[in-house]
Amino acid sequence: MAITEFLLFVLTATLGGMFLCVANDLITIFVAPECFSLCSYLLSGYTKKDVRSNEATTKYLLMGGASSSILVHGFSWLYGSSGGEIELQEIVNGLINTQMYNSPGISTTLIFITVGIRFKLSPAPSHQWTPDVYEGVRFVRKIPTSLSISEMLGFFKTPWTCRREMLSPLGPRHNFYLFK
Repeated sequence: MAITEFLLFVLTATLGGMFLCVANDLITIFVAPECFSLCSYLLSGYTKKDVRSNEATTKYLLMGGASSSILVHGFSWLYGSSGGEIELQEIVNGLINTQMYNSPGISTTLIFITVGIRFKLSPAPSHQWTPDVYEGVRFVRKIPTSLSISEMLGFFKTPWTCRREMLSPLGPRHNFYLFK
């Protein structure tokens, strides 16, 4: 894959994330993460000749499609329960006006939306497929552990870990404890 295609996928995924930040209706809330997800699926298959990459891409695509269908099903329940509104404020007003906010339909709606989002974000217990995808993506496997997000941003650094890094910046980091 050429570098221009790679950069186009990254730019489109970033654009999807930016649209999600300003979303205030159901259509944008669904389309923006799908834009992000489709680019992520394509980027996970960046190395086409690697069998593990193909398996990871297939798993990622199937789980992403299943989570999207569950999410859209929850959105359709929400759309119907609110009286046919798509903007978030109008949905809240519609649920209050029709007295549907305590109905079992809203509970079902929230379950579908929560499950759909959880499979997209893959927190526990819906994370079983995520390690296989990360294992299959070649350029993610080559990222060193020192470039993890928590270390780059320095959220969990104590003065001892900072001093240890200054004393041995090139040494191995086998004993990293998050809350010690």
